[in-house]
Amino acid sequence: MTRAVYALMASVLFGALLVATAGFESLLLDRDVIGEPDAGPFLGPAMGGAALLVVLLALMRSAALADARDGGAPEVRGTFPAQPLHDARPARRGPRPGDAGGGAPGPRPAPPSPWPAVVSAAAAVWAVMLLVGSVGYAVVRGEVVWLVLFAARYALSPFVLGAVVCAALVVLGTLLLSRAEPAR
Repeated sequence: MTRAVYALMASVLFGALLVATAGFESLLLDRDVIGEPDAGPFLGPAMGGAALLVVLLALMRSAALADARDGGAPEVRGTFPAQPLHDARPARRGPRPGDAGGGAPGPRPAPPSPWPAVVSAAAAVWAVMLLVGSVGYAVVRGEVVWLVLFAARYALSPFVLGAVVCAALVVLGTLLLSRAEPAR
């Protein structure tokens, strides 16, 4: 599978984990995910949707950077990836004409550490969830002060922190899994 497919499947997994985590937190703590009764039914899903988008974009960016590092984007040989065209040439693996080294492939450089991507994705999920929640609740209430008050109240909320932990685990697992796949 390509890294983009891993990113898409991991984003779906993150969405499922986010819903399950929020449900269990609500059940175990005996409280609503968004405690304000006037927030409406769409504020929590909007925050979750924004977090899902952040994870998808972080994983797609990591996939694109890894594909560029490995020598280009994956080839699509047919209209459906399982049906290759008969006249398509496979992608070149190895040195290109004009490369230094006399044509002998050298050792592959070690892949970069996944931790910067994991930490930045987790921090972005935290910030985006608070931003979407604050703006949404300030619009519902019609008062600008709720931008700060909502963010301060939910900065350490189990709902937001659970999403951050799930995002970090999904991004880390996806990056490690896409790195460990054998070359084709």
